[in-house]
Amino acid sequence: MLNDVDIYRSWAGLLGSGTFPAGDPTWQYPPGIAPLFMALSALPLDPRWGFTLLILLVDAALMGALILAHHRSHDTSWRGLWLWALAGLVVGPIMMVRFDTVPTLFAALAVLTVARPLRSGALAGIGALTKVWPALMLLALPRKALPRGLAALVATALVGLAGFALLTTGSLSFLGNQGARGLQIESVGALPYVLWAAFGGPVAYGYEYGSIQVQMAGTEIVGLVVSGVGLLAFAGLVWGRLSGRLESALPGDVALAVLLVSLATSRVNSPQYNVWLIGLAAVALLARRSRMGLVVVLIIVMSVLTQVVYPWTATQLSTGDPITAVIQAARILLLLAATVVALVRIFRASSPEVTA
Repeated sequence: MLNDVDIYRSWAGLLGSGTFPAGDPTWQYPPGIAPLFMALSALPLDPRWGFTLLILLVDAALMGALILAHHRSHDTSWRGLWLWALAGLVVGPIMMVRFDTVPTLFAALAVLTVARPLRSGALAGIGALTKVWPALMLLALPRKALPRGLAALVATALVGLAGFALLTTGSLSFLGNQGARGLQIESVGALPYVLWAAFGGPVAYGYEYGSIQVQMAGTEIVGLVVSGVGLLAFAGLVWGRLSGRLESALPGDVALAVLLVSLATSRVNSPQYNVWLIGLAAVALLARRSRMGLVVVLIIVMSVLTQVVYPWTATQLSTGDPITAVIQAARILLLLAATVVALVRIFRASSPEVTA
């Protein structure tokens, strides 16, 4: 599971010279994450130990933010703190060998600071500079605060991108590499192919852009359909926010629902993405009135099942092993169930007959 850390180490020297690995198809990240990789060369430790140390520090920073938020409010629960304390057990060792805790920290901070929209938007913008998805946390802001939050997010992201573009070479190369990715084997859209292979059907896979992807006729259409569903779902969320339908829903609940929609309708669903879900689930559960209890249970079960497939039986997933296919199907069904329940609950939060 340390292969990714070795890749990060190989990038560190190049990034230190002011050049991004534009020719490497596995480089699919916004430029804001570069300082983390560059730190591997600065630390007087073996890069594997150094990277783990850096992630532990980010982990501790998020726990500190959760503790501070817990003590600043009288309407909080210990559930969120305990969930993040147990995140390593729930997600598994992949949490320490990938950098996904970093964008999770900024996304969580953006949600925790919704009372100050400019700060929340800026934090979401910083998170988006490390991995794009924290920008989605903008929807956690109340309707009246959206313009200020959006302005702060856009300003932060543009300043950051402009700074990297002026001072480095190839900082925007991630856009092309990310857009060229196909249908990843772990994604919702790939499940029919996985099941077909388990029943003996011929399915072709290939390793591209750092992941195993389905290489069959029709995958582009499947990807477009899944993405189209995602766009419709996000349009509904935007409408819900702008129309006031989501005003009674808690920010943490909305943020978790938005992230679930993003993952359920993505062409990529890597196992480390569970770090994002557990981080935002911890934020949601800080509120005593959170309606995400069942959703979080589904996410936890899904994350534990993920550890069975990755890394232990990941190869069997592409070779059509029936047991691995069943576990993968359970993961996908849990993700879809959590997404549907989360959406229903944030929209029903405005109904007077439904209590929090």
